[in-house]
Amino acid sequence: MSKSANYVISGVWKDSNKNITHVMLHPVNDGDSWNMGEKTSEASTIALLKKGNVIRTIIWNYPDWFIKSKVTYIQAFGKEYLRSEANATTKDNLDNLISMKAIK
Repeated sequence: MSKSANYVISGVWKDSNKNITHVMLHPVNDGDSWNMGEKTSEASTIALLKKGNVIRTIIWNYPDWFIKSKVTYIQAFGKEYLRSEANATTKDNLDNLISMKAIK
């Protein structure tokens, strides 16, 4: 079976300026199932994208999780930032994923 992404992101950590610093990144298996996630830096996630990996967000919509918008990166102000695809809905973009600040 094929898969729609190499990795999915279920949550984000942000700094005091509300910039993403880390994501909860899950490897995707054939058939679009995924494994336990791991806290991964923004820079490491961007490196995966640069290697050609496809990364998408996942959201909880009872009774299950669903793979949603594609994640890319941009360069701005001399830095690279993760970004949801331009046509992502408010519900499935990176800014609205689960806040992981309680998990160190």
